[in-house]
Amino acid sequence: MKILYVISDRNIGGAGIQLLNILRHLDRREFAVTVALPFRSRLRERLLAAHVRVRELENPCEELTPRAVCELMCVIREEQPDIVHTNAAVAARVAGKLTGRRVVFTRHCAYPAAANATPFAAKVANRLLTDRAVATASAAARDLVAMGVPSGAITVILNGSDPVREVGEDELRAWRGKLSLDADDFCVGICARLEPCKGHDVFLRAAKQAIERMPNRSFRFLIIGEGSRRAELERLAARLGLLSDTVRFTGFVSDVAPLYRLMRLHVNASRGTETSCLAVSEAMSAGVPELVSDYGGNREMIGESAAGIVFPQGNSAALADAICKVAGDKALEASMR
Repeated sequence: MKILYVISDRNIGGAGIQLLNILRHLDRREFAVTVALPFRSRLRERLLAAHVRVRELENPCEELTPRAVCELMCVIREEQPDIVHTNAAVAARVAGKLTGRRVVFTRHCAYPAAANATPFAAKVANRLLTDRAVATASAAARDLVAMGVPSGAITVILNGSDPVREVGEDELRAWRGKLSLDADDFCVGICARLEPCKGHDVFLRAAKQAIERMPNRSFRFLIIGEGSRRAELERLAARLGLLSDTVRFTGFVSDVAPLYRLMRLHVNASRGTETSCLAVSEAMSAGVPELVSDYGGNREMIGESAAGIVFPQGNSAALADAICKVAGDKALEASMR
């Protein structure tokens, strides 16, 4: 079976990492996959390294424009896929149906109810443009129904990840030196794109409060990832009086395994779009206790396990409470691992 997977990511986000995970485990003897993505996407090299055929697009596939639809129709006619699989690429869904292909639509995001006030015409279009839909959390499935996709066409599949690899002591020591970490530092990390919906400002304010509440605890806070808010967040950290040796912005890290192994807590502070966060899945596989906001699919990810604490989205005081609760109770921390 031939599949054309159309993804709009220019950076490597959750959808791109999940695509790489799927391709790593896909039986290539049964499924031949071509990935269409924006020109100069950072995913390109990772896909080529995985021996995946790549088609670069000149027109933004997430925008419903005649140019984007026509370009994708040409790609589909050349590749002759049985299935067109898309995420946010609306143009690909239109092009897929216009060329007579079956279209699968994966919803990686969840939005507040008010954002789902989909006009009637758009609901009809979503029904006609989707043969099957995958929701990466129950919250995303509710969004799809609100958008007009029939509930019977939706399957909920949480994002998954391979277990984070083991890391040797020499490699950990090298990372501690790079990040100026001592062995007894209580390291709290957040791994996410530096965008407004990810709640890094909540993380920084909680860091400030945790340090004030437990001044004798050697806290270190890692912000892993890149994005449009980096300069703004660095300014916020400075205004809060958080020194550079207390809060470290690592930038994009291709292999996060050593950083997960250094963390005592991993935080997801999202207040928009989150369904089943890959960073949460990865950190949990490394045995790192989770502190997650109650947005979207986060609670579903944690479930009834003792591995995490859920706090109200946007509430830095509640996040600081959770950080201090675990940092001050070794038995609790051990029970969450």
